[in-house]
Amino acid sequence: MQMFSHGIIAGLLFAIVGRIVYERTHTRQLAELETMHLSRRMPFAAWAFVVAAWRSMGLPGFSGFVAELQVLIGAWMVKPWWVAAAGVGIVVGVAYTWRALQKAFFTDSRPSAHELEQEHKHPFAAITWPEVTGVVLLATVSLVVGIYRELFWTRLSPR
Repeated sequence: MQMFSHGIIAGLLFAIVGRIVYERTHTRQLAELETMHLSRRMPFAAWAFVVAAWRSMGLPGFSGFVAELQVLIGAWMVKPWWVAAAGVGIVVGVAYTWRALQKAFFTDSRPSAHELEQEHKHPFAAITWPEVTGVVLLATVSLVVGIYRELFWTRLSPR
């Protein structure tokens, strides 16, 4: 379940960052993305990344939560102290994801007059339907598996 969930969520994050953001900005550097005010210029990408980040953080209702919970229960049964180590890893992952989300999309700085002028001279290409469809499909799979884990879990359990 963890491998499946990770594959779906990582695919979703890479689709947003690689296919949508990088194709338009031509950079992956947070310092450069921070000056582009992407939440205003690409609201779909910004909010899709927020939703993907929630899934990546393992919030309840998503496949990441179900998968991480199963891993933690299994670790507790074998070596309880591993759960503490895993908990630290989860907190570090949440902090890293939150920082990337804030720096890339939701910076506090106001755009300068020059930045506003550049935005109008060089607008980003519109988000395409195939990009929207891919994001929505991956996000939906994560949600469905998170809510109806039995659909997936019964296929994984030994008979």
